[in-house]
This record gives sequence, C-alpha cells and structure tokens, in this order.
Amino acid sequence: MSSKAGERPTIKTICAMTGLSTATVSKALRKSPEVRPETRAIVEAAAEKVGYSTNLHGVQLRTGKTYQVAVLVTAPNADTTEWEGVEYAQLLAGISHAMEDTRYRVALYAVRDYAEAQDTLSQIIRNRQADGVILSGTRPDDARVRILKEAAFPFVTYGTTAAHGPHPFVDADNEGIIRTALERLIARGHRRIALLNPPAHLSYGQTRLATYQQVLASHGLPFDPRLVANDRLTPGFGRAQVMIMQTLTEAPTAYICANEAAALGALAGFSECGLVHGRDAVINATDDLNVSAYFTPPLTTFYLPIARPAELLGRYILRAIAGEPVGDLQTLLMPDLIERSDDRLRP
Repeated sequence: MSSKAGERPTIKTICAMTGLSTATVSKALRKSPEVRPETRAIVEAAAEKVGYSTNLHGVQLRTGKTYQVAVLVTAPNADTTEWEGVEYAQLLAGISHAMEDTRYRVALYAVRDYAEAQDTLSQIIRNRQADGVILSGTRPDDARVRILKEAAFPFVTYGTTAAHGPHPFVDADNEGIIRTALERLIARGHRRIALLNPPAHLSYGQTRLATYQQVLASHGLPFDPRLVANDRLTPGFGRAQVMIMQTLTEAPTAYICANEAAALGALAGFSECGLVHGRDAVINATDDLNVSAYFTPPLTTFYLPIARPAELLGRYILRAIAGEPVGDLQTLLMPDLIERSDDRLRP
C-alpha cells in the first residue's frame, strides 16, 4: 500500500505497508535500540519507498526541543589571506557526522569576535534557538562559559578553561605534546628551543608555555622569553620569527611550531637565513592535517586527525543535552608522534 496521490505519507502509511504497530514504527524511525535491526530495516525501506520524512516541526512542538546544535566559529576577517591550518568546514563535518543518525543538525553561527560571540550566545539562550552549543578558542577565564553555566545551558568546548568550574570539553593534550617534544629534542642535544605559540590569551597557548617552562627547569635549562612568540599561526608568523630569532647571539637550534602553517613559514625563514634543516636547526610541528609529510624536508609532527575531536564534540553535546554527568564528558587526546627525521644536528 502507498499513500494516495497528493497526500503526505504518514506513520500510518508505513504501518499499513509493513503490518507493524504505530509504536513499533515510531520507535524504528527514531532509531530506538528497543527495535530489532531487521525490523528497523523493514520500516526504513518502507519509509524510503513512500517518501516519508519526519514532521520535525510537530516533534518540536511536542517535545519543546529545537533539534539544533549551535556551533560558534569566529569568521576570518575580510583581509585575512594567509592559511592558518585546519578549516572550520573540517571540524563541522566531523560534528555533523556524529549526529547523522539522530534528529539533530548543526546550526552554524559565524561571529566576528569574542564580544559578538557573547552576545550571540545570550540570544541563543534567550530565544531558545538551539538545544546545545559547541564553541572553540577557549580562554582560561572564558565569559562565554560563564554565560552558558549560569543559564544551565548544555555545551561542550573545544579547549579547556580554568575558571567557572568543570564543564564538558574535548582538547588535544597540550601539556603532553610539549613535554614529549621537549624531552625528545633535549635528548638529541638541543638546548636553545624556540616555541612558536598561538595568541597568548588562548588556554592552549598558556598550557603549552607553562609546560615549556617546567620542562626546561627540570633539565636545568634557562628560560629565555626571546625564544617564545605568540600570534596568529600563519606562514608569515613562522617565517618572521625565524628571521628574528636567528639574529640572537645564541640562536635556537630547534623550533616547536603550534601548527603546520607556522612550520611552513619557519621553513621559508630557514631558506631566507641560509639555514639547512638538520644541520643548523630543526623544526617540529603539531596539527590536524599531516601536510608536513609533503614539506621539503618532511617534518616531525604530532598528528591528531581533526575527525577524532570533531566527532567527540558531536557525541558529547548530545550526551550533555541528555543530562549526562560532566565528568563523563571530558577528554584530552594525545596526538601520534610521527618522526620523519632523527632531529639531531649533523654536519
């Protein structure tokens, strides 16, 4: 049986086709674990045959839910022309993939800056435009987190914070990355190691700097603030910092770059300064793309495929909306160390 011409197919249409009860068909369409996989397959095949789609508006009216997850991203300025690593489209793809078997969909909110992000969050909460929020670019004392916690609004951050109490998050293990990178380079004879870091107000940049100082101290090495630079992680930043640091009386023999865009620029800086990678100095990078495998020479990197944190963000926001405990929704991911060279200096 199929619906009459011009009529919108309903759950009753599928019931008539399959001989199943309304309750069973409804649960199958919701992908409930109470329905056996073979029964769900029968229902989904019938739904596809008649062109059935869920009346989401009706579901929203019954449940009071929007079935939207707001993802806040800071849109690049119109004059931004340099590559800065991972594109937000890749992050959004991973989040969306985690939700593809649910009713939830991603609603993108592009904001110009931190202040607009706070205003946008207040509007989302006030007008109930979403059931949960994912945001990135966290700060240790993040006003956006305070707004969401005060409203008891479900959220997950891509990054950690220090103020306003515990909350759901996903992040790279930035302490582990820097500790491993420094211990490895020090073991290979490096004593002057530069850190090319993101803007100083970001949580992960502060975590990396604190770990950098701790590891140097544990090896009796002095901290030289001239070997640390903070800014947008572009190739231009990496190139400029190498050219500046190579003018020091004791120039660095190793550079740890917070992403591959800065590492690419650092390689350009090596060329400008007449440096040979592996003879005069070396570069290590961290990022989510692994394009450093194609640099000349290929660079040692800490690789975390963007799909891993992105899908976790998607799963965690759904679990946060469902009311799961915060402690079950906190993960630090340690990237894989990919050694493409020994990184000892050789004549």
